[in-house]
Amino acid sequence: MPIPGKTNLDWYLFYKIISDYKGKPMLEVGVGRGGTALTMAYMTPILDVIDSWDQTWQKEDVEKILPANFIDSKSSQAEIDKDYACIHLDANKSFKGTLDDLTKYSAHCSGVICVDDYLQSMWPEVTRAVDVFVNQTDWKRILIGNHQVFLSRKRTPAVKKIAMKFPVSMVDEEIFFTYGKLPSDKLFQKFMSVNNKRLYTWHKKAFT
Repeated sequence: MPIPGKTNLDWYLFYKIISDYKGKPMLEVGVGRGGTALTMAYMTPILDVIDSWDQTWQKEDVEKILPANFIDSKSSQAEIDKDYACIHLDANKSFKGTLDDLTKYSAHCSGVICVDDYLQSMWPEVTRAVDVFVNQTDWKRILIGNHQVFLSRKRTPAVKKIAMKFPVSMVDEEIFFTYGKLPSDKLFQKFMSVNNKRLYTWHKKAFT
């Protein structure tokens, strides 16, 4: 099966941020090959995943590796009946689709929303939708990685620790990564030393 899309640094950031919500309900919208959802499944037994499965990947392949409650639906049509501590959005790449997802699913989130492909040149409308959403609501960009952004109404414990450890800059209380020496702690090195050319299960090994 193909490899996941996140860089090693973004995997590490995602892992650290959602660790604040260990054991609490989580949701992924846009599952793909299941790479990011595996990280979420490691953190919680209460995981819902939404996908229409009309892309090139197969649901059956993901079901074999992912312990989750599968909701087969487009993001705009999915019905959910609970609140989540952490939501990962990776379904739509259009401006309207991304903005609609943010509006819909933020109403069911009490903690952090991670939007994939933010600042990704291939999908500029994702960035524009996030920026519009932030400007129109009380959600804030609390951390910006390589190609993902974390949104919340307040800064989280993990973000504070990352800001103290990594080379970052801060503009209007939004934390951006910048150039500088990266930390040498064992967990970070474990994520960074794994080659993205391996099968997508590489990041599962990072937890062992």
